[in-house]
Amino acid sequence: MRAFCLLLLLVNALYFIWSQVIDVQVSSLDRVPIRVAAPPPRIVLAKEAQNAPAEQQQPEEEEERVADLRDITPPQVAPLEAPTTVQRPQTAPEDSLTCSSVGPFADLGQASQAQATLRSLGFSPRQRVEQGELWTGYWVSVRDLATREAAEDALQILNTNGITDVYLMPGSDPPNVLSLGVFSDYQRAQRRSEEVKAIGLNPQISDRKRAGSVFWIDVDLKEPGQTIDTSVFQVGQSRILRLELRGCPQSG
Repeated sequence: MRAFCLLLLLVNALYFIWSQVIDVQVSSLDRVPIRVAAPPPRIVLAKEAQNAPAEQQQPEEEEERVADLRDITPPQVAPLEAPTTVQRPQTAPEDSLTCSSVGPFADLGQASQAQATLRSLGFSPRQRVEQGELWTGYWVSVRDLATREAAEDALQILNTNGITDVYLMPGSDPPNVLSLGVFSDYQRAQRRSEEVKAIGLNPQISDRKRAGSVFWIDVDLKEPGQTIDTSVFQVGQSRILRLELRGCPQSG
């Protein structure tokens, strides 16, 4: 009986050793992959290299081309030479303006006052008179009346609505024109135009000029091309003078 127990113990010990040491199962994830050794390069004879297909030789040829491109250095280009002729900026003509005429002025009083203003600025002005046109203001008028009777009816409507400074122009071209006033301020002319539109008529605003004797002032400029500020000739805020600058007339 004692021997049988010892035998069983020996059998169990041997089974334990066999199961833990000999019969060990390793997972596929724990196994180290087997590395396959790359075959050594094959020795190629010179005849085989010449007879090799073009596809195998193409990579080597591309590498040689890339190497050739990398080794090429760009040629040095000489800088462009400056042109022998340089275009000069356009300059003012030799006969640039040296005398300027300011005007037109309506009467001798305006011209004399402008002449005194120029003297205070250091100029030596000269006054002259000539025949021309003078701007007198913004003219408000009604011109789309077909007959004389229609113009008289419109005149009566305007007077009834409190616009009394209106008159029918005789011998106008076109005929049957109602004059609603001449204003030096455009805002006042615009207000009159709105009043007439509210009555049902169609007014127009235009520049009013008159022909006659006008005064000009000739000024010798201190340097060629100099300009004169015409705003210095405005007398008060109620008077607006339309002045212009032009070259002085050439003496005979």
